[in-house]
Amino acid sequence: MIWKFITFFVRRLDPEIAHKITIKFFKLGLHPRLNKIGIPINIGNLIFKNFIGVAAGFDKNAEVINKIHFLNFGFTEVGTITPMPQYGNPKPRVFRLEKDRAIINRNGFNNLGMLQASKKLEDYRKKFPIGSSFLVGINIGPNKDSEDRFSDYKVLAKNLSKFADYISINVSSPNTPNLREFQNKENLEKVINFVKDGIATSKTFNKKLPIFLKIAPDINYQTLKSIIETAHSQKIFGLIISNTTLDRERNLKSKKSKELGGLSGKPLFKKSTDILSQANKIIKNNNYKLFLIAAGGVSDSKTAYVKILCGAHLVQLYSSLTFEGPLVANQIISGILKLMKRDKIENIIDIVGVIDNPKEAMSVAINGFKNYKS
Repeated sequence: MIWKFITFFVRRLDPEIAHKITIKFFKLGLHPRLNKIGIPINIGNLIFKNFIGVAAGFDKNAEVINKIHFLNFGFTEVGTITPMPQYGNPKPRVFRLEKDRAIINRNGFNNLGMLQASKKLEDYRKKFPIGSSFLVGINIGPNKDSEDRFSDYKVLAKNLSKFADYISINVSSPNTPNLREFQNKENLEKVINFVKDGIATSKTFNKKLPIFLKIAPDINYQTLKSIIETAHSQKIFGLIISNTTLDRERNLKSKKSKELGGLSGKPLFKKSTDILSQANKIIKNNNYKLFLIAAGGVSDSKTAYVKILCGAHLVQLYSSLTFEGPLVANQIISGILKLMKRDKIENIIDIVGVIDNPKEAMSVAINGFKNYKS
């Protein structure tokens, strides 16, 4: 009950101040310490004790990695980290849409930069080396005023790879001008090659470090198909679907719904899941080996279950930490274990991507497989 009260109190504050206080609480150890429950999954050479993770944006500067696992998350993704420190866009730049269970941000990769992140990551790895049970992804992106954004990705990969269980290439933030143009085939291939060059010249022991591409939900089918074909041909490990959206639903109720920036939370669920489902079908139809991480609108066990049914091997969340509080991962895992028992599912991998239609997936999440006809 106390954590519900704390969550309620923090949500009364300015969103960015609330986030800073939350990070401070974590650093001081003022957070729940939950009994370990999890749903393990192995993808490639990565072993996750729990398939629920924290999305990039929460721990921008790698400050609370060693605290997040207490909340029953199986992994976290720090960043987005840029080569040089970056203030980001002018404040106010984060807006909480209470009535819609959503957030709009136009942060613009605000972070302390690569060198500060490296120090924190190095300290963390002294206690929890690569191969530890709690996995860490590092999300990288270019500085806004960089003269060579491709080289930014390379220098980040070179200097941060030795700390990472996987690297996530951010080519989809709507808050850095022209960044989404890097999703185009020619640019995307170039970005990937620069990241690979950075990994090759890094001090990581794993020169085949898994690479994920974090993509936008605001793309058409042809762009999605092109991204997947490029990811396959470049031997990318997988995709993170998706980043925030610039679209605004007409039925958003909050006054701040027209603020500029990327929308996350409950209203993103449908759009991000549609893209996820399309990606899953393209990958299956072409027998590609690509793993999918789903992000966008996950707030409870049923929305997480839908993501899995539509193709997700892993699920990330962030906005629901704001609205549901620090027990959200625990609640999702507990709920999914009940759904798996109901559906007689022993291993979560057995239902990854088995349903092609998000509406049908939600029906199964609510009613079970009993009446589902594939």
